[in-house]
Amino acid sequence: MTAPTSLVGSVNDYQFGSIVTDVYEHIPALLYPNSVQVYAEMRRDSRLTAILDGYGLQLRRAQWQLDGSGCRPEVTQFVADCLGLNVVGVDKASGARRRGVSWNDHLRSALLSQVWGHYGFEMEAVIDSGGRARLTTLAERIPATITTIHADPKTGALLGIDQLITARDKTPQIEADRLVFYSRNREGNGWQGTSLIRAAYAPWLLKREMLRVAAISNRRWGAGVPVAQALPGTNPTQGQMQEAQRLASAARAGDQAGASMPPGFRLDIVGLSGSIPDTLGFIRFLNQEIAQSALMPHLDLGNTETGSRALGTVFLDSWTLALESEAESIADTITRQGAARIVDWNWGENEPVPRVVVSGIGSRREVTAESLQLLLSSGALAADPGLEAWVRREYRLPEREGSPAPAPTARGGSPRQPEPSEVAAAAAAPPAGVDAQGLAADQADTVTEVTEGWAGASGPLVAALSAAVAAEVAGGALAGLTGLAVPAAAVSALAGVVTAGLIDVAEKAARRAAVEAAGIALVANQLSNDARDRLADLGRATTDLIVAGYQSAASRVALGLAGGNAKQVKSAVADALADLSQAKTAGLVAGNVSAAVGTAQGVGREDVFYRLPAGTRFRTSEINDQARCGPCRDADGAEFPSLAAALKARPTGRHPKCEGRDRCRGFFYPIAEGGA
Repeated sequence: MTAPTSLVGSVNDYQFGSIVTDVYEHIPALLYPNSVQVYAEMRRDSRLTAILDGYGLQLRRAQWQLDGSGCRPEVTQFVADCLGLNVVGVDKASGARRRGVSWNDHLRSALLSQVWGHYGFEMEAVIDSGGRARLTTLAERIPATITTIHADPKTGALLGIDQLITARDKTPQIEADRLVFYSRNREGNGWQGTSLIRAAYAPWLLKREMLRVAAISNRRWGAGVPVAQALPGTNPTQGQMQEAQRLASAARAGDQAGASMPPGFRLDIVGLSGSIPDTLGFIRFLNQEIAQSALMPHLDLGNTETGSRALGTVFLDSWTLALESEAESIADTITRQGAARIVDWNWGENEPVPRVVVSGIGSRREVTAESLQLLLSSGALAADPGLEAWVRREYRLPEREGSPAPAPTARGGSPRQPEPSEVAAAAAAPPAGVDAQGLAADQADTVTEVTEGWAGASGPLVAALSAAVAAEVAGGALAGLTGLAVPAAAVSALAGVVTAGLIDVAEKAARRAAVEAAGIALVANQLSNDARDRLADLGRATTDLIVAGYQSAASRVALGLAGGNAKQVKSAVADALADLSQAKTAGLVAGNVSAAVGTAQGVGREDVFYRLPAGTRFRTSEINDQARCGPCRDADGAEFPSLAAALKARPTGRHPKCEGRDRCRGFFYPIAEGGA
């Protein structure tokens, strides 16, 4: 079976040459290009204007960026400059562009494709001093000026458009490679697309007539009709009838209004009698149909007999999905027809193309103190001085006076200064005590991750010790088992695994400590270089301790098999050490790692507390559950006048007399002046 290399069918049997036609449209007024004028009238309807603005404004306020994943940075930045977009991950604001494409203005125009189903732009570029073609213009080619859309009969690909400005101008032929042409919900070669308001045509048409009926009804019958009636038994003359008619026609309502009728007549105000159609109710029904056709029934939640907050949430969810689909379609079009051509002009067709992406559609999350606390405590956000300034401005707090106060002196060193990469943590009032559950979860997760990493990286260590034992046994000198050599590279790799885990859990502990301290001062929540050095030493010491256990285990297995051949001993040692390497909740690796992780959490918290103002008091917190030992129960709530005093009593942050030893879940935390 061979691959097809040509097409034999066509997209549209009703296509005349390359001229696009509507295949499925059955309403003559909506056949393209007649539909352009109809949609222009429909968009002015109050309900349809609200729908179009509901879509357009939400999409315009979303975050549009250029994603350069897999692309060269210079290509990504050049395309971003051409389209007036920011690059994903580059949050620094740049100066406003005086010339070239404005993305906001282009997007506003591109969203008009929702009205007519299509909207075109002609591209213009200039060759800059570096010889590159730089996009400078995306000129609108509005639907009212387009007379014909051409598409390939076989593939349905856009070939170009014919445009007629006035009868005196020559019709311009604009080919597809010069166009960015947005076509909404295109089917086949129907590049005229499908308008967002197409499904609302029938209710809109009826609504327009019903509005006229309601206006006539109110104007003609709203105030009643004055009627002059001749009294029974009278025989008015023709002149009297005409005078009565004149007086009835001249009757008007007012504070001083009155009427005097000729003898034998009386004046009545006659209103409409009997039942009439509920025109206004029908108009409300038509408005609901229009809103539902655009997936926006939430517009009527306050005007109907039924509805609830939960139902409104469901409506908004489906509408948000529709918004995302509309946005992704626009992003795909500008990527393929805009960004790709800019790359082709300058680097050729083999160069990867950055993509236009959009996020933040249909929602705007308000930044509150509570949300900041959650973001900071979870590690999703770390604040720099700029964010601190924003928090002060938003919450109308006084500006910082002078430079930050110097940090307390570290043990055995000079005053600690936050590293340039550190950022300030801002949050709401601190939680009561320590988040013991969060710290325990961090510890358990880190122990699991490190032991699993150790199991994956311990192969060279196991192989080296097994070979060393076999060599000693083969030589017959068992005394050599007390000093088995291990390769430095194997130990260094394992130390890297342990240290990375300790730094990670210490960073989490620091973020939690920063939240606890937020009611006292804005403090840095990232580790200083001093803390990282301490954690690196802790990681290497922990690794050496575990490696020493491996050496001892290898020697014990060899001694137990003394007299056997070297191959058997090597295999037995390898099996025993491989078992040690498996991730377990207890044992040589997991036990030592667990103790180190607890110490690392203390280092991270201590690193934050060093930055608190001098004189900050601290209090102990012991988790209150059935596993709490007597010494910890007695120590719960103890206070220390300073950090130095707290560290003297609890060098690692935990209670040194805890019966669980390295499994102690107690920590100390800062308390504000007057804190309970």
